[in-house]
Amino acid sequence: MKTTITASEALKIAQKYQASYKIPGVISDDTNKSVKFYESFYNVKGFAWLVLSDLEDNYYEGSDEFTIVISDEKLDVEFVLDNNGISRYTHIDVEYEMTDEEFVEIFGDDEKEN
Repeated sequence: MKTTITASEALKIAQKYQASYKIPGVISDDTNKSVKFYESFYNVKGFAWLVLSDLEDNYYEGSDEFTIVISDEKLDVEFVLDNNGISRYTHIDVEYEMTDEEFVEIFGDDEKEN
């Protein structure tokens, strides 16, 4: 099986992404500890590289790591799995964010009820 990138290159892509998008945790420079290869992975076309970012002081519920998922074909990050296993696409701009007024209209105003 021939991959487009190596584990070291996947590590560099993940480290750059982590710095750019402030993904929590620490990525080990040791590719044997931090990088995993998969021939197939959920929502990734082709091969995938998973780079683990360990949460030192885990203030979060869930696992103790974030996972940066890299497409071997695209040579780029597809998404990040947070410590609860939820896919995050931090590199994709959100076109629409709810205003405070819209939020209160939909969900109510908890402050008024107290």
